[in-house]
Amino acid sequence: MLHLMNDCIQLSQKPTDGRIYGLLLIKRGLKRRARKRELAVNDEMKDVLEALLSRSQRDFVFAHPSDPTKPLSPWVLESQIGQLKKKVNAHVDAGLHAMRHTFLTEAGEYTDPFTLQYVAGHDNIKTTMRYVHPQANAVRKLFVRLSDLDRDKMPVRGFRVHAAGAKSGAAGSKRDRKIQ
Repeated sequence: MLHLMNDCIQLSQKPTDGRIYGLLLIKRGLKRRARKRELAVNDEMKDVLEALLSRSQRDFVFAHPSDPTKPLSPWVLESQIGQLKKKVNAHVDAGLHAMRHTFLTEAGEYTDPFTLQYVAGHDNIKTTMRYVHPQANAVRKLFVRLSDLDRDKMPVRGFRVHAAGAKSGAAGSKRDRKIQ
């Protein structure tokens, strides 16, 4: 169910950080930690949101399809997807939730699991990992990207290497060597 009536969108005419035009402030979620998160609005999202707002005759983004003075009721999209699935004889699992899985899988190629967890509003990383379905060539693509990195321009970070037999986490051990 959509609960967008209480969420807010702040847009600016010019990008503030690269291609970011504002924030989508999400105030609701199933779990307490999933509430009150901010998602950046890029130029493509801004265009879509402005088009939706221009059709609405009120201060909400999603107007009712037959009456732009009323907000979209919570189950309209589910109902429309259901009608479309019957019309085109789509797979039984096709729907809004499947689109969420697809989005998180695609976004997973560009960010880390914890950012996906935040965007999805999941309380537990295990939930997020059930949504992400890596493609067969994802590991190969990772290493191709890593090989394309210019190592000379990357900052060097120090880390500790434990000598054989040293206990992990034994900070300050004489057997630890600092690598830079």
